[in-house]
Amino acid sequence: MKNLKKLFLVAMAVLMLGITSCTAATTVTSTVTNTQTVTETKTVTVDPSVTVTDMTGRTITLDQPATRVVALTAADCEILYAIGAGDTLVGRGEYCDYPVDVMSVASVQSGYETNIEQILALKPQVLLMGTMAQTEDQVKQLEAAGVHVVVSDAQDIAGTYQAIEMIGKLMGKEDNAANLIKSMKATFDKVSAKDTGKSIYFEVSPLQWGLWSAGKGTFMDEIANLCGLKNIFGDIDGWAAVSEEQVIERNPDYIVTITMYYGEGPTPEEEIISRAGWSNITAVKNNAILNLPNNELSRPGPRLADGALALYDFVNK
Repeated sequence: MKNLKKLFLVAMAVLMLGITSCTAATTVTSTVTNTQTVTETKTVTVDPSVTVTDMTGRTITLDQPATRVVALTAADCEILYAIGAGDTLVGRGEYCDYPVDVMSVASVQSGYETNIEQILALKPQVLLMGTMAQTEDQVKQLEAAGVHVVVSDAQDIAGTYQAIEMIGKLMGKEDNAANLIKSMKATFDKVSAKDTGKSIYFEVSPLQWGLWSAGKGTFMDEIANLCGLKNIFGDIDGWAAVSEEQVIERNPDYIVTITMYYGEGPTPEEEIISRAGWSNITAVKNNAILNLPNNELSRPGPRLADGALALYDFVNK
């Protein structure tokens, strides 16, 4: 009888031990599960606000990436489309013409004719503009109306990258912007060449409007150097008026013109060849004149890489 009693007590002890063990395990599991839930909740808390520093050093903060934008410069319009943010564009400067989809966006006056009322009527969150013509008073008017003014002012390739990064962040498209810059750099690496000993003249304004060319500190000058060419006006700063006599004296091996052709009269290349006194210029004698009328080499935007490739192919054909 005593043995049976001892056996019963041992069995009960084992059973209670098992119950206690199971309860403890459950409690631990519950504790771990609750801890994980709290941790995950903290992780998904994200601040949607966006802060950028524009190209004049001004700091602009938005509650979230922009969804309604007016861009006054053609390069900025091209950047928006290239990073996949073209659908946010509610207004464009009248000279913004690429890609073709942009032509369906409402146009507004820009430059010296910038019209504040037109811009405000489109109810943008952000206005992208350059530094050439808009006044400080106009900026203040826009900001007083609740529009965030962001200045883009690329003059060279590095500035173009900076503009792409800035606009990418503004639109919440940082990855797309980074990939675009990576692609441009790959193209520039492809056209990079040793010094060819040849020279080039960029005609950014034709003779009938007064000759202008690109000097040092411009993206055209940089692209010439990338392609192993010497810019005949590399000794002047920025964009400047030049004379026929200077071009003739400096005798370029290649000429690039960006003049549009509207289908009537001589082409831009033919007009250059026919100029009095230009017949002995090496580029004219060899018909080494390239026309790039679609702004691929005249806007500080994504298509600079295309323009560089076109020049490289022309020089190396």
